[in-house]
Amino acid sequence: MKKLMSIIALTLVLVLLISPLASAEGIKVGMAVREITNDYNRGIISSAQAVIEENGDEMIVTDAQADFQKHNENIESLINSDIDALIIQLGDPQQIQPLVEKATAKGIPVVTAGIGSYVPGTYTDVGADDALMTALAADALLSAINYKGNVYVVWVPGAPLLETRKRVFEAVCATYADVTLHEVPSEHNPAKTQTQIEELLIANPEEGSIAGIFTTYDSMMTGASEAIRRAGRGNEISIVGIDGDKVTFQMIFAEGSPFVATCVQDSRDIGKRCANTIYTALDGSIAVGDLPGKTYSQCYIATRHNGVAAAEMAWSESIWEDTGLDKAAIEATYEQNQELLVCYPILP
Repeated sequence: MKKLMSIIALTLVLVLLISPLASAEGIKVGMAVREITNDYNRGIISSAQAVIEENGDEMIVTDAQADFQKHNENIESLINSDIDALIIQLGDPQQIQPLVEKATAKGIPVVTAGIGSYVPGTYTDVGADDALMTALAADALLSAINYKGNVYVVWVPGAPLLETRKRVFEAVCATYADVTLHEVPSEHNPAKTQTQIEELLIANPEEGSIAGIFTTYDSMMTGASEAIRRAGRGNEISIVGIDGDKVTFQMIFAEGSPFVATCVQDSRDIGKRCANTIYTALDGSIAVGDLPGKTYSQCYIATRHNGVAAAEMAWSESIWEDTGLDKAAIEATYEQNQELLVCYPILP
């Protein structure tokens, strides 16, 4: 009996000492990305790649440039190459499902990022809780406009995550009789959105005719936010979005900017979680079904009054050099007196 216990103890020690990184040495990971248009996309890629390359492995990235068909073709191409594991960033769950089946048939573990729902056969979908983020963002915007006025919702039709955010935002606003929602269907193109918002400003020149804008992701509004600011209506119109890109903090802290808040999701954490899940799948530590269908990363509201801490939590202290923002000037202009409250959904 003592001999058996010694063997068991030795086995446990060896399991703890042999990390998934060591057992998965020399692997090749494919990452299929629907588009690389903002810091959210780039943060997931760079952080996953950092984990993989730190272990002497390789990551191959494809960019479909917002073309759904091309994205599916890229996924299939990666599956048919010599990859050992696959990360899929963004996409339509129904379209991805048969591709996941092809990957699993070849013994390729699949993790998704930002799909918004679990795709059967994958290990998990990693990302912030879209319903939670949207509810937080909606509360921020409604408070900013005193729960009344015309609010314009900017989204890209057919993009699953953005459709979800739009539905949740509409549901939250339905409680408030004095809020009137208007749809602004757009594209993954900030220039297009800017043109649309400029047309709205021309069509609604009266003060108070536009109370707020909810953008389903921040970088859509880069040009539009500046157009509102240049029109001198930044103190009249409030914009709130989701993502917390580096450029978002530039918009929030710009003088006279309408961008008052964002719900930050930690894209670097998402990328790391994807990579680490791949390693634990490859070394057999977990099987499909062992993890929750959704693996949630943190999110939190950033405003002008907690934005310094929020920016550094999201992007580290390097954000000031990366963006050219003056941290000391921001702290002198905007008192940093709001709590940074990190949120996760609690799962049973």
